[in-house]
Amino acid sequence: MFSLLILSYPFLFKTSQPFKLLRLPTVALRNVLQFLNPIELFELSQCSRRVLSIIPLSGSRKFKLRMNQFSSSIHINGYSFRIYKNSSQSEYTLHGNRIFMESTVKICHHSERELCSFWEDRLVGLKAVLFHLSKVFNCHIECGRFTDTIPASFYMSIIDFISSRQSEIKKLHVNGQNLTDKNMTEIFDKLRVTDRLVIGHKFSVPPSIPLNHSKSIDIWNSCWITTEHLDSMRNCTVIQLDCSKLSDQDMTLFLNNWKSGKFPNLQYSSIQSNFLSKTFTAFGLPSLRDTVNPKFHIKT
Repeated sequence: MFSLLILSYPFLFKTSQPFKLLRLPTVALRNVLQFLNPIELFELSQCSRRVLSIIPLSGSRKFKLRMNQFSSSIHINGYSFRIYKNSSQSEYTLHGNRIFMESTVKICHHSERELCSFWEDRLVGLKAVLFHLSKVFNCHIECGRFTDTIPASFYMSIIDFISSRQSEIKKLHVNGQNLTDKNMTEIFDKLRVTDRLVIGHKFSVPPSIPLNHSKSIDIWNSCWITTEHLDSMRNCTVIQLDCSKLSDQDMTLFLNNWKSGKFPNLQYSSIQSNFLSKTFTAFGLPSLRDTVNPKFHIKT
């Protein structure tokens, strides 16, 4: 079976003869596997359980896996596993079936750096591909990016999976359809977000969640944020708050603390509040807002 794989996928090994990989000594086997990229290793892992068991010799534990629900894709070290609907199959040249968890689906090698799989439900596909690749490579999930339309049950199942494997994640979008305040508390009890935290959830009551772990914090519905919450963000490099209820007095206190060095790492801050007076200015400087010809910008 392994010989057939070599013949079917010549990009793995430039040879027309079967290469008896499993007969190599461990050191030589490790050297060979380290030359393979994540897509090639994935293809190799499909051969048998025995072949799957040698994938960690490639150093895959050090791979960086990022999940992006916006684009229905998983990215690993510059290589992409994209998820499409079955109805898109006619637009691609298919290259057989592959197994992700318990599902067998059609795939396409769109390029050397991109493998596409086709599913009836893209969310189901994204979850299956995420779980499968995480187990094949046994690597750290570095980023989880989600839209606000993902069902809460689906979102929480992914959070449960990630937290069962690790206690920290670098970047996380905490967002989802019908997420509850209780769900939010559970997320922060299970995972520590170290680099970039984005919260899209609108709390019904002020939450008790840690805001002192992340370097960058972006809260879309921050009406619950107080000066005490701001004080807990003193290790941040970026603070972005939309729809807050901070007053002139709150902002003046925050800005003075920043000016006096109590936010030593803060490089950028954007705080929007409808509770600021029209005469409020930062440090007494004139406002840069153009009230005559206002221009609106979209954050990317």
